[in-house]
Amino acid sequence: MKNRILSKHSVPLIIQVTSVIFFFFAVFIANKQAPSSFEKNKIKVYWFIPDGLRADRKQFNIFEWANNGELPNLRLLMARGSYGYSRPVFPGHTPTNFATLLTGVNPDKHGVADGAMRTFGYPLSMVSKGGFSSLAKLVAPIWTELEDKSYIVSLQSVPGSTPPEIFKGNVIKGRWGGWGVEFPSMVVEPEQKDEKLYKSLGHNRLVFASGPELLTFAHEKKTNFYEFKTWGQSFNIQVLKDAVTLSVNGSEFLLKEGQWSNWFMLPLTYELKNDYQIHSPKKTDWENQLSSVEVNVHAKVKLIALSDGKFRLRILFDSLNEYLTYPTVLADDMTKKLGPMVDFVDNYPPQLIYHKNDKQTFLEESKLSWDWHQRVVPYLMKDLKSDFIIHSVYNPNQMLTSRWWLPYIDNDGHLSKTISAEEKKLLWTEVKDMYREMDRVLGEIMKNADENTYIVLSSDHGAIPLNNEVRLNNLFAKKGWLKFHYSKRTKSYEIDWKETQVVFLQMNNIYVNPKGLGDPYNPVHTQESEKLKEEVIKAINELKDNKTGKRILAGVWRREAVEEIHMPKERVGDLVISPLPGFSWVEDVSEDGEVVTGSLKGGYKQALNPEHIEGLLTPFVIAGPGIKTNFKIERVLQHVDQYATIAKITKINHPTKPVLDGKVISEIFYIGEK
Repeated sequence: MKNRILSKHSVPLIIQVTSVIFFFFAVFIANKQAPSSFEKNKIKVYWFIPDGLRADRKQFNIFEWANNGELPNLRLLMARGSYGYSRPVFPGHTPTNFATLLTGVNPDKHGVADGAMRTFGYPLSMVSKGGFSSLAKLVAPIWTELEDKSYIVSLQSVPGSTPPEIFKGNVIKGRWGGWGVEFPSMVVEPEQKDEKLYKSLGHNRLVFASGPELLTFAHEKKTNFYEFKTWGQSFNIQVLKDAVTLSVNGSEFLLKEGQWSNWFMLPLTYELKNDYQIHSPKKTDWENQLSSVEVNVHAKVKLIALSDGKFRLRILFDSLNEYLTYPTVLADDMTKKLGPMVDFVDNYPPQLIYHKNDKQTFLEESKLSWDWHQRVVPYLMKDLKSDFIIHSVYNPNQMLTSRWWLPYIDNDGHLSKTISAEEKKLLWTEVKDMYREMDRVLGEIMKNADENTYIVLSSDHGAIPLNNEVRLNNLFAKKGWLKFHYSKRTKSYEIDWKETQVVFLQMNNIYVNPKGLGDPYNPVHTQESEKLKEEVIKAINELKDNKTGKRILAGVWRREAVEEIHMPKERVGDLVISPLPGFSWVEDVSEDGEVVTGSLKGGYKQALNPEHIEGLLTPFVIAGPGIKTNFKIERVLQHVDQYATIAKITKINHPTKPVLDGKVISEIFYIGEK
């Protein structure tokens, strides 16, 4: 018993020895581990995800640009943290990759295979499941997990975040989720007397080729006097010798070519029971009228071009109103403090690609958007007292897929050798200016962050040059598998579904039924249907570029085999196809029957398999307590790894989620943080 009892003289000695051992152990750990107070204080995260921010190891080496001083805030973030590259999932584009980043699982588990998805039991003529809607996901996103841990989450312009799935935090303008009252910005031109322009544009003048108008036409009431109506308002235009006057709702503006008006208030009407999709079940006219609401919206107008009495106008509508924020009171407060919101430049399909003056308009509109997204940063962090912020901006995607840049500056672009070195230098300057705008937003985040804030920069996908579009439906029409006609009502070509056996839809899907596709769609597996699928595969496999002789098809998978590319069987076509770089599948049909055509769009990512395409890589940068500083991640990450790593930092678990497909990026943590 005596040996088990310490004498009063032995205690100080043991304490001294223990203290010395602890001191040397602490010194050792200090050399291995960055100082951290995040265990004592509540951590915060700002996850900035610019859409389409290409970052690769060759032509778009933004880490090299940063080290050269061109992106000073990114250089500082790299010095404070770890950085590397991340690879998107197939089919390479926004809705699928945002869902992957924000759930930590691949598309076969989260269910978002495309932006516009067709599902069993619904007509193929309609989009039965929108991939940008929060309702499309089959597993919970990170923000619901965070709310369970009592984080206050704010989501700014995040695809897949609406209708809102959080109750304590804030949701501001989720992109294209089919929620709220949104008025897309638009272009206005004089009405055409023949149908040639309408036929060439088709559905490309509608939001995602199926929604509200992005390009509208003004009717000439009398010589040099025009009128058009949109969202319940009548606009009147008088064409003068070197200017136009625009009159609407008691306001009048005199605009010369290249001139913007100031912001002005405009009451617009929105029918809540009307989804504004051209192919969807509709309420009656009186139901739509009874459901309509009037929304006061800021608007801004530019005269893009004026020549020989013909005009081209751009109208911006404020991207924010009480129906686009949760809670609704945010809209008024944000507008007062931040001004009218320009969420992103142009739209999809792009409209600022048809006139030479569109390029300058694009740059000016882009600047308005970047300025707003910079101003919103302290509001999200300070005013809303957010613990976790996810913030997206669409501008990088819009620039790199637009007509004016990527085909000329990327070495694989088909126009890269058609301009001088001086012209190419100017284009690179404009592209890098866009990256510098991103860097400004990053700087604002860093300025407002405290020592317990993790800052994460990533993106959903990069973009590569688009050299040719491939109109598969023209090919199918030549084979007699598809029938179409021109509709004067919609001013576009329409598919005759009952007479059509094979059709290509959206990014990478082909649907096949020898008996016709006019009924609600359900897969068929007969000897006849399997034979037709083989014929379709053979026809696509034989496709070549007429000028170069290059093959076009990179890969084809039957629905039964799409697990190879982690796609959900219930939300894809009978055949899933991917093109080789430089080619893009499109739904368009035309009377000339051309299959391989040029394109005014300059870049893309849709339907590409990112596995071996350098230009689709994205950045991943993370800084915060316990993260290694100035550490380069040597391997290329997978997008699913980002969720797993952020989940570790925020200490969220996944009781309702399938096993994560990603792994924690363990090498970025100091010893003791793994």
